[in-house]
Amino acid sequence: MQFTAIVVFAIVWGGLMIYFLTPFHSKIERNPNDTFSKALQVNLTRLILHKKAILALLLLLVTLMSIRSYFISAEEYARLHAITRESGNPVFYMVSVVLYAALIYLFLAGRWSVKSAK
Repeated sequence: MQFTAIVVFAIVWGGLMIYFLTPFHSKIERNPNDTFSKALQVNLTRLILHKKAILALLLLLVTLMSIRSYFISAEEYARLHAITRESGNPVFYMVSVVLYAALIYLFLAGRWSVKSAK
């Protein structure tokens, strides 16, 4: 894939993940007595236990299946048309997407924790 296609995919997909992982009621429960670690634990579960988080998981699964399907079809296309090129390994892309989703999740939880621990 071209670098610009990957960047556009990362921006759009990341925006959707941020939207899906942010709860509907984004009121921050401020407890100045809580430590950062306690606020982080609360916010890690809070970002997962709401309705839109199911859509984030669904988006991740569909993306992983699409990447796998793309590489299988590219390999099949190359075989049918007698092209001798490597289509690559989809594992690198799939692991990168999962790590990107985990990074977004941890960033959102950390951001909420910093705001609620103040």
